[in-house]
Amino acid sequence: MSFDFKTRFKGIISIIGASEVEQETYKKAEEIGELLAKNNYAVSCGGLSGVMEAVCKGAKKENGFTIGIIPYKSKSAANKYVDIAIPVPFSQARNIVVVLSGDAVVAIAGKAGTLTEIALAWLYQKPIIALTGVGGWSSEMAGKKIDDRRNDKIHEAQTPSEVVKLIKEMVKNPHLSRLSNPNDML
Repeated sequence: MSFDFKTRFKGIISIIGASEVEQETYKKAEEIGELLAKNNYAVSCGGLSGVMEAVCKGAKKENGFTIGIIPYKSKSAANKYVDIAIPVPFSQARNIVVVLSGDAVVAIAGKAGTLTEIALAWLYQKPIIALTGVGGWSSEMAGKKIDDRRNDKIHEAQTPSEVVKLIKEMVKNPHLSRLSNPNDML
């Protein structure tokens, strides 16, 4: 029995967010995971607790596929909903791997680590969607531009279903997340 990733999934969505969250934020992240799996997207995240656990748990409820890029040497440090754990034992430096592993980035709440991931996603030309109403940096950065190197902004979503709707629109209309200079690579 073979596993053809490209046939089964439309892409990978990187989820970034807080490792400690309120129950309401956890539920929203879990719903985002469910909706991504229902719409045939795989999930990539930091693989630990909070938002990362919730989105993986939601994806697994719908037989989704989850990738955890963990900041430890041992794969066993990943949450129990991670299908593939990738050890990147460089503390916050793993954030770049989390961001680059996805075709788009979804921010849910978050502290300083999430803010660095938002900035990296901006620099590496990834479409960014920020969930609002959950506090943290996703609520703070939603609807804003970080600087003038891109024509777009950090897209704002108020609900989990809006997150997935935006992802679908970005797949149909790539110009929604295009830079002013597409050749401006780091």
